[in-house]
Amino acid sequence: MVTQPYIFTPNPSEYDIDTSLKEITEHGDSLFPVSVYLTNHPADQANMIHTHWHRELEILYIFRGKMEIKVEGVSYIAKEGELVFIPANQLHEALNYQQTACTFFAIVFDATFIESRVSDLIQQSYLDPLLHSADQQAIHITSDFVSHMNIQQALTHIIDLFALKEPLYELAIKAELFLFIKYLCQNTQYINRNKKPIDSKSKLNTYKCKKILLFIEENYQRPVTLEEVSQYIGYSKEHFCRFFKRNFQMSFFTYLNKFRIKKAEYLLLHTDLKIIEIALETGFDDPNYFTTLFKRETALTPSNYRKRPSNTTSL
Repeated sequence: MVTQPYIFTPNPSEYDIDTSLKEITEHGDSLFPVSVYLTNHPADQANMIHTHWHRELEILYIFRGKMEIKVEGVSYIAKEGELVFIPANQLHEALNYQQTACTFFAIVFDATFIESRVSDLIQQSYLDPLLHSADQQAIHITSDFVSHMNIQQALTHIIDLFALKEPLYELAIKAELFLFIKYLCQNTQYINRNKKPIDSKSKLNTYKCKKILLFIEENYQRPVTLEEVSQYIGYSKEHFCRFFKRNFQMSFFTYLNKFRIKKAEYLLLHTDLKIIEIALETGFDDPNYFTTLFKRETALTPSNYRKRPSNTTSL
């Protein structure tokens, strides 16, 4: 596998995720919607992939170490040589597992890249069930798979092809993705037999999390109380606080303020509003507290953030 001299881009960070948890990074372009990322995480880093979703499909290939991958509330412990196939539009994240360092590749591609122009036999029999089924879950591919070695080989070829970019590499990557789909289909019985059932509690948790995010999106510009959001979700304050901490790894107000700061970053770079106006616009009624919190999150004051040379934004 080629990892040098080509330098892979690391997996997008939390700054590439918008306020709805959608990843805003463009993976490739409209003519070739494919990207490959290589990321190294030390053993002491708890969060390896921040919670997000995107319209593209994703293959996480563990090159070294272990990590816990959560997809729509279902947890998979993936180790070296294994991979997890993540369907489109599903919330997923990755966490440190037993304080183990981890190196992994992420192959991200749009379904349109491999779909048929018409609904032919291949589309109906193989692609639609895997790419567009409403109940399709992530697939954890381990050494128990009949075609495990073939799948590894296909992914290794994709990674090398993307790195070297030799003539016709785009065509070769598309061919390898079709082989990857073929090997998955050969394991259909294994996949169906080993699907982890998503119980009603997990489905409810996902629904509640999305409902909380919608509430924040619609109400961040005004004062919000625990009583209000707890009642909206249908929990007591104590139950809501425990639920939020368990699912978002921080308190509700810490998350809310981080959300507001991301909104403020965008306004600083894309509007001429005064800083005090931005503070009020993003739900802070105390400009001094806004400045203190902004500096804590970004290491810059709002005015210095606006003046920085790189006129880019994390939203």
